Amino acid sequence: MPTEDELEILWAEREITRVILTYARAVDRLDFGLLRTCFHPDARLHYGEHWSGDLEAGLAWLERSLPKLAGTQHDFGAPFIELDLEAGVARCDTYSVNSALYRPDTSGRQLHNVSGTRYEDRFERREGAWRIVERRNRRVWSRNFEHGESPPDP
Repeated sequence: MPTEDELEILWAEREITRVILTYARAVDRLDFGLLRTCFHPDARLHYGEHWSGDLEAGLAWLERSLPKLAGTQHDFGAPFIELDLEAGVARCDTYSVNSALYRPDTSGRQLHNVSGTRYEDRFERREGAWRIVERRNRRVWSRNFEHGESPPDP
């Protein structure tokens, strides 16, 4: 039977994992209200060499950028969570394969980008809620190719 401490650890890890999955869902569905719930108001976001700053400016950047794409899909692996319950903080690394489909250009050519990304997050528990206070998005690899027809059903 798990101890109370073990249950608290499992619950915290579940809440943190849920925030990570909520982020993916919100980005892929362009649900910026839901996306906001993943972060504490004073959060800092770092998207590689593309953008870095506070939450409000980061959300505005995403709201301008993401709708320019035809679609995205974030496929997250299980997060590696280093938890300090007493301090109410956690560090988390999550690996992801992300897909972004660009809208066709004037010639009809459509690019598809697939990339491997590592999200490095710092979480804090405030008023009982685990949320991200700092996120670093580090692209590890990337591949662009021309988008084509879907393969036939097997």
